[in-house]
Amino acid sequence: MQAIILAAGQGTRLRPLTDYCPKCLVEVRGKPILGYQLEALCEAGVRECIIVVGHRATQVRNAFGPRFRDLSIRYEENEIFDRTNNIYSLWLARRWITEDLLLLEGDLVFEPDLLMDLRENPWENVAVVDRFQPFMNGTVIQAHGDRAISMILKRDQSPGFDYGSALKTVNIYKFSRQAVSNELMPALGEYISQGLTDHYYEMAISGAIAEGAIRLHVLHAGPRAWAEIDTKEDHADAEKMHFAPAFRQGVRADTGSIAMNRGRWLT
Repeated sequence: MQAIILAAGQGTRLRPLTDYCPKCLVEVRGKPILGYQLEALCEAGVRECIIVVGHRATQVRNAFGPRFRDLSIRYEENEIFDRTNNIYSLWLARRWITEDLLLLEGDLVFEPDLLMDLRENPWENVAVVDRFQPFMNGTVIQAHGDRAISMILKRDQSPGFDYGSALKTVNIYKFSRQAVSNELMPALGEYISQGLTDHYYEMAISGAIAEGAIRLHVLHAGPRAWAEIDTKEDHADAEKMHFAPAFRQGVRADTGSIAMNRGRWLT
């Protein structure tokens, strides 16, 4: 299994933290966001990762190089990151995908066991979700049991949208190689050919669900802590988190107890 981390964005809402630092290298409790993700991938047994870089790409490459522990790293650069969105970044990585895929966005911190739960989930195509709460925004999923029946992007959530049964996407996914090659990448390519490079890759997933082309299931984060760091306020909250143990050269290090997160958040 491979992983893709989308880390090309400028992180403008995190300024001044991102004035001289790419968003994925902003530190949380003394460690860069990307460091948490690479550790989690190692713990989940993933051995190859493609990182799509853009803003301050050289800094990201220099920070981690071609290998992190047992994880080999390949970099794909989005050279027009300042006028495109993650739909374009994901499409750029298409040529490197040869296996089933874990897809992560580069502004997340989370407990490593969340990826273990995802990898061990029996379904081929899975979105990690959490119960929607009023302070959240972004793409949501409506599900019947553990199967997604629709994905609704923020732009399509009209005034009066019923969030009562909505599930917030954590922006961590698992896709089969077949789903990526037969459905996801062709759909991304079609959008890009139409000039929609400033949109979100969730457009393609939403369309595939609606058409029945991809059977997407949901995995609830449950007690697993996670946080999406978009703003200075998000960062301040994440600094208060205590993360579950993570691997340190093959053994778990006691890094403190689990705290609630932006999905269930600190009280």
